[in-house]
Amino acid sequence: MEQEKGAVYCRLSQDDGSAGESGSIQTQRTLLTQYCKEHSIQIVDYYCDDGWSGTNFERPEFKRMIDDIENGKINTVIVKDLSRFGREYAQMGLYIEHYFEEKGIRFIAVAEGIDSKKGLDNLMLPMTNVINSLYARQASTKTKAAHRARAGSGMFIGSRAPFGYQKDPDDRHYLIVDPEAAEVVKSISQMFADGIGYVRMTKILRGKQILNPQAYFNQNNPDYYKNSDYWRKPFDWHATSVRAILNNPVYLGKIVFGRTKTKGFFDKHRIAANESEWVMSESTHEPLITQDLWDTVHQMMQARRRENSTGEVQPFAGLVKCADCGSSLNVSYDKRKGRYTGFSCWVYKNYGKERCTSHAIGWKTLNQLVLEDIRRNALDAHRNVADYMDMLLAIKEERQKEDIDRSRRELKTIDKRMDELTKILNKLYENAALEKISEERYQAMAPKYEREQIELRGKRDALTAELARNDEVYNNIQQFIPLIWKYTNIQELTPYILNELIEKIVVHEKEIGADGVKTQQVDIYYKFIGLINQKAEGGCKREVVKVKRTEIENQPA
Repeated sequence: MEQEKGAVYCRLSQDDGSAGESGSIQTQRTLLTQYCKEHSIQIVDYYCDDGWSGTNFERPEFKRMIDDIENGKINTVIVKDLSRFGREYAQMGLYIEHYFEEKGIRFIAVAEGIDSKKGLDNLMLPMTNVINSLYARQASTKTKAAHRARAGSGMFIGSRAPFGYQKDPDDRHYLIVDPEAAEVVKSISQMFADGIGYVRMTKILRGKQILNPQAYFNQNNPDYYKNSDYWRKPFDWHATSVRAILNNPVYLGKIVFGRTKTKGFFDKHRIAANESEWVMSESTHEPLITQDLWDTVHQMMQARRRENSTGEVQPFAGLVKCADCGSSLNVSYDKRKGRYTGFSCWVYKNYGKERCTSHAIGWKTLNQLVLEDIRRNALDAHRNVADYMDMLLAIKEERQKEDIDRSRRELKTIDKRMDELTKILNKLYENAALEKISEERYQAMAPKYEREQIELRGKRDALTAELARNDEVYNNIQQFIPLIWKYTNIQELTPYILNELIEKIVVHEKEIGADGVKTQQVDIYYKFIGLINQKAEGGCKREVVKVKRTEIENQPA
């Protein structure tokens, strides 16, 4: 008779914490060791997965046990009960009733009295597997609900504090600033806002011998990871880690839970969750960056930002648009001279005149135009802030008056029709109740009016939101004034200045006037305000910025 070569398998997950000492790994080992001794089973090895869910069969010790089965080292698997083996009935059935049988493996679950040597043709095994699977689902649902509730109340529930913070020793659900790491987070955001690309930034961080987040954690928690692999490249920064820091709203002082989720209950691969599914709590801890810096950085992140040979990112990246096709303008870079030369329409460059025209404008020309327009608005705001605000209000009100009047007329019409529909539906219901009309007639007429009611409600919500945005004009202007004030004496443009102030720059095609003078219109849209068409000295309206022929011709296309 072949010697029983046993594999003692133990498992405990966080969801099993309520099992207490009776379900601990050590208790399982002791119980199963005694069982093997009493039944003359030689223990080849112990396989213990501590902290692993029973629904996940990619557990490291479980996989090692399977490898040893494949290599013929063991022929018997002993567990305390079926739930320790797993909590997913389909997978468990495949292993116990198929894989183990094919490999000639004896399976023993001590608590349930299951022994494959005596046969598995009773109902206990599948029923117990299903019950364990249902338990795992319920436990998972309850755990997720508890986590969402805690996050919603502002509690941090992660196992590790984000880079830049540490858990408060007096309250592990509260984050406090880690000064050394916080400075790295701040510098990363500022470098990106200043136009330093991912590749160059990682080189700067490596050059300064700054520990990456993983290495920094390991330095402060040397006993957390025993594997030396985590220590091999402590200064090896990558674009993915930089991007993760830039994208984490925790640095705004927010707790955000549920940014990722598993594909399904049994598929543990994590995917990004829709923002509508996130749980977010504001002002839960000290922020490391301002909202303005966050907004600027993320505006820049949304643009297609390619670094030049020096590792710098083109300052106007994502801001310059074609007036006709709406695409971004491509920038030309002279590697030999090491400078940008000009912009032209991406669609025209790739598809030719059939789709668009060049909309070419020189780099120096556009840079100077935007620089002067920012200076002019900053100076006007400084000279007389009241007059400047009145001018902005007049521009916005003139531009929006027609839209506001139209929205209000539509809203009035919708409200009137919704009142009519309510009366019609009430009357229909009353007639049906009094049997003045048949139930079939009621069912034929009511849904049509109800659908119209739903459609009108959606339109009403959209119009109300539009009017609310128009009411924010004054608040937007108040937000814009402090921004523009900062740049009264601006000498040069930087990516940070452009992305803090500018929403977009729209370049039109060149035009030749009746006098033969060539001009080009450039519309500069500021954040919060939009296009600013001021009144020039003498009361004449100054139209959008235009470039004269000589300025264009002196610049490379």
